[in-house]
Amino acid sequence: MSVSLHSAFRFAVLCLSSGAVLGACSSKAPEEPEFDHGLKKPLVRKLREDLAEEPCDKAKAQQLGQLLLDTGDTKGLTRVTDTFGEKCGPNLVLLQLSYTANARAGEKEQSLKAATGLVTAQPDNASYRVWRGLALESLGRTEESAADLQKAFDLQPGQRPILNALVKAYDAQGKSCEALAAYQRFVEKAKPSEAKSAEVQEQLQERASKTSCPAAESAAPAAPEAAKAP
Repeated sequence: MSVSLHSAFRFAVLCLSSGAVLGACSSKAPEEPEFDHGLKKPLVRKLREDLAEEPCDKAKAQQLGQLLLDTGDTKGLTRVTDTFGEKCGPNLVLLQLSYTANARAGEKEQSLKAATGLVTAQPDNASYRVWRGLALESLGRTEESAADLQKAFDLQPGQRPILNALVKAYDAQGKSCEALAAYQRFVEKAKPSEAKSAEVQEQLQERASKTSCPAAESAAPAAPEAAKAP
C-alpha cells in the first residue's frame, strides 16, 4: 500500500472509531460564495426567512424573485423558482422572472426550462411560445423552435414581431415556401397600416418572385352544378 493510500486508510479508520464528534472528518463540498445583494441584502434575508416558514407565500416569493432579478442573482432566482414550483406548484411570475434573468445571462438551458414551464401552464399563450421558440433557437434546435413560433403565429397572425421570428426560423431551414406563406397570412390578418407597409410589401413581392411553391389546395368544396330545368 502506498504512503498516500495508507494515510487515507488510517484517517478513515480514525474517523469511524471516533464517531467524528467534532465534524473534523466530514467531506463536505465547499459552498459557493454568497451573492452580494448590496443594499437589498437585509430584505432578501428577511424574505428568505419568511419563506422558510411559509414556503407557499406567493406574494413574498414573487417579491424575492424580483429583488434577485434586480440585483443580478440569476442562480438564486432560479433556485427560488424551482423550490416554489416543487413545493407549491408553478408560479407564472417567478417563471417569467427566471426566463428573463437566464436569457440575459446567456443561460440557455435554464431559459428553456423556464419557458417550458410557462408553455406547460398556458399552452395557448403566444408570448410564452415565442420565448420557448427563441430558447430552442439559441440551442440550435431549429425545427422545434419553428414549431413553437408557428404555434404562436397561429394564435396571433397579425403580430409583426412573431412573423419576423418565424420567418427567420424558416429561412434558417431553407423553407422558403413556409416563410412566404407566413407573409401572405400576415397581410391578410394584420392591421392595414402594417400589412400595406412598404417593407412588408417589398418582402412579399421579392419572396414570391424567387419562390416556386405548389398551389395550396382549396379547403372549400366545389360548388355543385346547377340543377337542370325539367
